[in-house]
Amino acid sequence: MYLCNSKNDYSLKLIIMKKIFTLFAAMAMMAFSYAQLPAGSTAPDFSLYEIDKTTGEMITSQTINLYSMLNDYKTVYIDVSATTCGPCYNFHQTGTLESIYNNYGPNSAVNDSRVLFVEGAQTGNSWAAINGSAGSSYWDCTHSYGSSTELVPYPVIPLRLAPNYPTNYNSFHSGYDIHYFPTLYMICPNRMIFELDRNGGDESATFHGFINTKCPAWNHTNDAALGIGRITSNVYYCDLNVQPQIELQNMGSANLTSATLRVTHGNDVQTLNWTGNLAQFDKELVTLPAITGSDNGQHTLTVEIVDVNGQTDEGSSYNSHTETFSAQVSSNISTATQNFSSSNLNDWSAVDNTGGYFGVYNGALRLRAYYASSGTTGELYAPLMNFSSTSTPSLKFNYAHRRYQSSNDKLQVKVSTDCGNTWTTVWEKSGAQLATVTSGSGEFNATAAQYQTAWLNLTECANQPNVIIKFVFTSDYGNNVFVDNIEILNSPVGIEDVEEGGLAIFPNPVKDVLNINYDKAINQIDVYDVNGKLVKTLTTVGSSINVSDLSDGIYMLNMQTEEGLVVRKIVKE
Repeated sequence: MYLCNSKNDYSLKLIIMKKIFTLFAAMAMMAFSYAQLPAGSTAPDFSLYEIDKTTGEMITSQTINLYSMLNDYKTVYIDVSATTCGPCYNFHQTGTLESIYNNYGPNSAVNDSRVLFVEGAQTGNSWAAINGSAGSSYWDCTHSYGSSTELVPYPVIPLRLAPNYPTNYNSFHSGYDIHYFPTLYMICPNRMIFELDRNGGDESATFHGFINTKCPAWNHTNDAALGIGRITSNVYYCDLNVQPQIELQNMGSANLTSATLRVTHGNDVQTLNWTGNLAQFDKELVTLPAITGSDNGQHTLTVEIVDVNGQTDEGSSYNSHTETFSAQVSSNISTATQNFSSSNLNDWSAVDNTGGYFGVYNGALRLRAYYASSGTTGELYAPLMNFSSTSTPSLKFNYAHRRYQSSNDKLQVKVSTDCGNTWTTVWEKSGAQLATVTSGSGEFNATAAQYQTAWLNLTECANQPNVIIKFVFTSDYGNNVFVDNIEILNSPVGIEDVEEGGLAIFPNPVKDVLNINYDKAINQIDVYDVNGKLVKTLTTVGSSINVSDLSDGIYMLNMQTEEGLVVRKIVKE
């Protein structure tokens, strides 16, 4: 299956479209990809206009309101597509949405579902484009799949043609976090939203089945549910002081006026009595008992609904919420390693903000930027370090990346000496500087020979008792970034780390021009100062380099050669 503006060779036109429609990014092949709005979050309300599929006139006499349909206990399926998107056309041709409408829509015996098609592009959305008469670059979204005469039975909503453009266009895109076409959402009557994957087949029965597996029941009188979003951070440093909050939603037809929650943290069990007045599907953010302490390690927090309105909860969906987090209150370690031999990172913590495209893969940590939406990030946190007796801490790691066209995926190393309140970037590369191999269009999976090594002297962290080191991966929807073999050391790195014969660098100390005599080709030189910050990159390297622009001091030259990385120390005077 082809993805809109994906790296599949659908056609040269789609490759060009990737440059034009920077909104789009590829979607991974998962039943729930979560790359857009988080699963189980609240869908924003909207009122939109549909188009007359025969005349092309906008129907402004009435609006299509989301919450009105949800209030009628209907599950709403929304396909956000573009008439210039090949994968959108492929999905349309499966007839999935039409089957949902015919089998479960307003004219069916079931009548529990509604379907909306939203043409969400900024360009290519004229009436001629929408009905497919504008030329071969556009496909007809108004007719049933395989037919040129039968109109689709569900509303077609072109955001760009509506009289309230651009207000509703902008609010819809931002509210629904649209990054790529097609994006397919299912919205439960209680406003919970889930992203669905379309894999090329008629998935109407499967999609409709998600109502039972994902949407809480709404046919009870006294029923409540807990939100499924995360309520604690993955890790807490220096002190454990957590004030968790959780969403409480009324699922029953009777107003929710009281609920008893049981909150369990380790061996500590507390009961919270909530009172209020929530109509059906209304929500309130409930503050739970604070968590404090000094215990390092993994913690588990569980929240359960005991009763609602003074009686047993009639529903069972989303009545319990459990999550784990780590506390690193104090540290006595000054060295640490991580080689990602297991998905269990022990005292290291990974935070995925990409929707499933960041994690351990094939013995390394990978940002799958080939699919991750542009701007999304993944973070890796090292254990809390204690350098109070270390004047020369350092960091060493391997990284690999292949650039996709002109993309600028980024990798950073940041440090904090105040328990995460402020951060200093000590190493950063992106785009061509981050690449360790030549550019290519295929998805990159690094081999051992394609890694390069970075050495950093962490001068900022010297003699500091509470140091946090984190790696930040940022996707530009380019290609994959890998990190492996991380070593945090309590000794400096320098020329002694690499033994390489046949290399002469002179004069050293140097004032203006540094001569390099080496029998191997040097592809790139990265110059780092004593703080481990990249200050200069040379991609054209001859027998000499000009360093007159550098301030006086000590620098490390990371030289990328045809056989690997060579590191040398120079003194600029």
